[in-house]
Amino acid sequence: MNKRVLDIVEGKCLWHTECMDSLTFMDALPDACVDAVITDPPYLREHLWLYGAMAARLPRILKSGGSLLSIVPHFALPQLLQDIGQHLKYRWIFSMWQAAGTHPRMAMGIEVMWKPVAWWVNGSWPKGRGFVRDGWENNPVEKGAHPWEQSLSWAEHCLKVVPAGGLVLDPFMGSGTVGIACLRTGRRFLGVERESQLYANANRRIAEEGETR
Repeated sequence: MNKRVLDIVEGKCLWHTECMDSLTFMDALPDACVDAVITDPPYLREHLWLYGAMAARLPRILKSGGSLLSIVPHFALPQLLQDIGQHLKYRWIFSMWQAAGTHPRMAMGIEVMWKPVAWWVNGSWPKGRGFVRDGWENNPVEKGAHPWEQSLSWAEHCLKVVPAGGLVLDPFMGSGTVGIACLRTGRRFLGVERESQLYANANRRIAEEGETR
């Protein structure tokens, strides 16, 4: 295991990213070291197996009561609730409402106005954590850093379930949005991205944010 990763786990530094396969990276993490996984995996049908493969590793690396919050495609909700539910306890679905901008129109006659963000927990959610709203207005981004780039408001809302100073993992880091949100809100961050060009861009964006902290 990379010493930098161990330093993150022990709270000696704030963030670290890796360019590698996310499942291999997760297999090397220590037990019960992560407070939450916040991520936006690929949506295409051929990639849906990644959700279950990720979830299978989380009972070991998530702390008791730790969370998985993931954007999920509408069409795959039944499958993913079943696949991930084999490993973690389903808690809720958030509505990321997007009134502004253009909206995809499905052949079945639906104009898509919101994205589901599903929430699972490793064991039981700790009592006394207060309330978190299950929906928010999301402002679209221009997607200059990634074709599927999400807004900071998505990541920042999800981070409300993570304790201050907690460790967040994004195994499908993309443009680095979750990492930037972590640095802005006082959480530690581990990010993984397999594609080298995407990784370089995300790492640069997070590093620039880190320089301002």
